[in-house]
Amino acid sequence: MKAVILGSVALRSQSTPRKRLLVHLSQAVEMLALRRAPSTHVVPLNGGLDGKVTVQCFEVSRHEFTHFENVSEALMRLDMGTYGRCTRCGGRIEDDVLAETPLATRCLECAVQGPQP
Repeated sequence: MKAVILGSVALRSQSTPRKRLLVHLSQAVEMLALRRAPSTHVVPLNGGLDGKVTVQCFEVSRHEFTHFENVSEALMRLDMGTYGRCTRCGGRIEDDVLAETPLATRCLECAVQGPQP
């Protein structure tokens, strides 16, 4: 893997799956923030902690919620070591498919077959 040196920090020229997924998530949140203003809530801390925390929330559509769920599930698969494995047959999802669609859950062969019965 090729690295580019900037100052004393090495940056890899190739992105890891985790980086791609986190960039994908960051872009989705940014787009959401550009379209809607968040609601803000001040919530007291519990469990013997003093103070308050300010929480910002966005209303999301079903489609947006599903998208965030898919990113979260892809990150969990990455943590469990199953990212890049087809959820239908267990085979390997092609690298070009994951590069184009990092949330992919099926290999090309299973994707063509359609939904599970």
